[in-house]
Amino acid sequence: MKNKDSVTLAPVTTGDYETISQWTSSKTWVYTSGIHSYSSPADLEMFFKRVDDRFLLVCADDGQAIGVVSWKETETPGNYVVGSMIGDPEMWGAGFGLESVILLLDMLFDSRNAHRVQFACGVFNRGAVENFCSGFIRIEGVLRDYYFIDGSYQDALVGSILRDEYYAAREPAEIVPTPDKEAARTVLAEFLTQNPIVLRKL
Repeated sequence: MKNKDSVTLAPVTTGDYETISQWTSSKTWVYTSGIHSYSSPADLEMFFKRVDDRFLLVCADDGQAIGVVSWKETETPGNYVVGSMIGDPEMWGAGFGLESVILLLDMLFDSRNAHRVQFACGVFNRGAVENFCSGFIRIEGVLRDYYFIDGSYQDALVGSILRDEYYAAREPAEIVPTPDKEAARTVLAEFLTQNPIVLRKL
């Protein structure tokens, strides 16, 4: 799996709630959450501050906000639950959702010592189901009649990916390049050779 950089992740700011609010009034929110509702910018700001989930904007290469990803650590250390949403349906199918999730997984596995990351989606969401069935995510179960949409109940899929499985498919991302880390260790080793640490008795 190759690294992609056509999207970036950025903090959600006060000015972004208006855009996210518009997404909640569209079919995007139904596909993502299984709920047909509308949230005002003020409601969203209160919600984001109240819940344990953390949120980041998904931005296109021109800086335009096109979606949101979320993550939450469970009560079991090393286990996270994540979600994603691409706000504009015209952008669905272009791979932005998967790329944003990969960036989020990079952060969780490489920088937060995640061991297991869990996903969920409604079986009515074709794009999400295709990602589940791609082999990248291990399907763990079906939650029967989990969502109520269009007058009938719909199942949900639950799946996960473990750290070893993720790294088997993708090389760990590097924030600090390996040569820079090695150079820093060399500087330290040379300094300690010339200035050994002397243990002092208390």
